Amino acid sequence: MFIGTHALLPACLALTTDDLRLAVRRGEAFPEWSIPLIALFGALPDICTPHLSLDARYSSWSHTLAFLAALLPVCIWVSTLFPKDRRLLVAFSCWLAAFLHLAADAVAGGIPWLMPWVMPTVTPNERIGILGEFYIHPNYWIFSDAFFVILTWILVGLRQSLRRRI
Repeated sequence: MFIGTHALLPACLALTTDDLRLAVRRGEAFPEWSIPLIALFGALPDICTPHLSLDARYSSWSHTLAFLAALLPVCIWVSTLFPKDRRLLVAFSCWLAAFLHLAADAVAGGIPWLMPWVMPTVTPNERIGILGEFYIHPNYWIFSDAFFVILTWILVGLRQSLRRRI
């Protein structure tokens, strides 16, 4: 998938959480600047190892379980920049954003999830070490990005409206 979906899918989840909490007058769950940070972590696997082709993704260390494991202490460290009572939420949300990136890529062509333990091999007849398939064809990726851009715009507008109400 394209970078817009990877960044905005987790941002939309965080915005939806805040909007729902604001709607019932419980206040925002996410501290200031955490949602852009969550979006950044959603794009992080592609930022760490940029790739323009699917074959390049299959050799990308940032699309593996090892990357997700190594990212957990980074998420915890970054969360220390936020208020103490929200650190666990921010750390989990940043890690979840990267996980959602890998999940989205798994349904959009696959990821080398067990690399470096199992090196991926892709031939016309077999796919060794690759988790996923082309359940979402690349022709539809632009529509996914457009959907999440529009949804983000709507959720941010709703958030501003709900903030004014309180």
